[in-house]
Amino acid sequence: MLRQSRVMLVDDDLETVKMIQEVLIKEGYEVETANEAESALRRLTEWQPELLITDIHMPGMDGLALLETVRQKSPDVLVILLTAFGSLKTAVDAIKAGAFDYLSKPFIVEDIRLVVRRALEHKKLLKENRSLRDQLRQRYSLDNLVGSSPGMVTVYKTVARVAKTDSTVLIQGESGTGKELIARAIHANSPRSSGPFIPIDTGSLAESLLESELYGHERGAFTGAVSMKKGLLEQAHQGTCFLDEIADLSPVVQSKLLRTLQEREVRRVGSNVTQTLDVRIIAATKKDLKPLVAAGKFREDLFYRLEVVTITLPPLRERIDDIAPLSQFFVDKLGRTKERPVSGLSPETLKLLKNYSWPGNVRELEHVVERAIALTPHPVLLPEDLPDAVRVATVQEHAQARGWTTLEQLEKEHIQRVLDAHQQDHGQASAILGIHRKTLLRKIRSYGLSERGSAISQ
Repeated sequence: MLRQSRVMLVDDDLETVKMIQEVLIKEGYEVETANEAESALRRLTEWQPELLITDIHMPGMDGLALLETVRQKSPDVLVILLTAFGSLKTAVDAIKAGAFDYLSKPFIVEDIRLVVRRALEHKKLLKENRSLRDQLRQRYSLDNLVGSSPGMVTVYKTVARVAKTDSTVLIQGESGTGKELIARAIHANSPRSSGPFIPIDTGSLAESLLESELYGHERGAFTGAVSMKKGLLEQAHQGTCFLDEIADLSPVVQSKLLRTLQEREVRRVGSNVTQTLDVRIIAATKKDLKPLVAAGKFREDLFYRLEVVTITLPPLRERIDDIAPLSQFFVDKLGRTKERPVSGLSPETLKLLKNYSWPGNVRELEHVVERAIALTPHPVLLPEDLPDAVRVATVQEHAQARGWTTLEQLEKEHIQRVLDAHQQDHGQASAILGIHRKTLLRKIRSYGLSERGSAISQ
């Protein structure tokens, strides 16, 4: 059973204490009282209230001093200040000192109810937000990132170092390599972790909408703008904005983003007023930006602004040793949801997974494991649970996907290059290759090489 919210009242005026206590008990709260700040502090740690209501003017330690002490010793306790000497300066001083709110005597009962209710709802929201942040921080903790291949260890080291800074980060990698996961890990381990993380897939937004989505708009700025709307960059204030597929930005938006990074301010569409922006930018792309810069399709000055720190994520085919732990991670994550849980993968299944080239990278691996878990009747995943494309993949196909080739293919291509370079002179070519002329002719026929440098029709 959940306990009632606890409220402590501190006031040397017994009539005020009695009146407020009656109101709060009728509202269903547990209430304790004290007539001086010192006795309230002694009881505070033991009783642990959610809210403290205290008069400002009391003998000995006054309410503002009590507020300061409570904020130091029990920062989670919200404080409402009371006084019979209502003035704007007193109210401002109270709020500046960290009070949640301020009430002047004589009190209106409904005001007491509303302020206390609002304070406790705020307290509940803070608790929920803290819990959510803790969950996210744990989920995106560096300890929870799966994989120990050399390429990923380098990535983790960079993430750990750059997370502590406010530098702009550019994440490069093929689709499905986990660019957003790395961006969230940077945010979750940064001083901005209590702020928002706003992901924006720039590639999925139509050109006509992108500027308005990023920068917001004023009412009437264009047809359909019936109210003011904050842009996604503005919504990320004091947090992190993740710009995915940055290579797809139009020249106009590139120019505006460059100004945003330089000036740290935004201006909504249809407005002449700029808004100061405190946001960290993490950009990501599956394309190599340098050729786009050379071709004039991506601004060079924006590129240099974005690549303060660059993190390149290796494709899954280059981190074979991570396939087993990643697969088990997905089994642990998804397998327990079945009526008959799935707990692992057979050695034969893991061998097939390692032989596949994974063009869709980690995202494709997760989908394959999820599909297998959904269809298997077994407690462990077997080869027949995998899609045909994964089952029939050969070791050679996997090697070719990684840019490797066979000795036979290397020899064939080398013989062809030597023949082409020497106008098909077999004597000269065989001498350069270090083989007998008859051996060269046999290899030419075997490999289907033509006298003109193109393959013989089979």
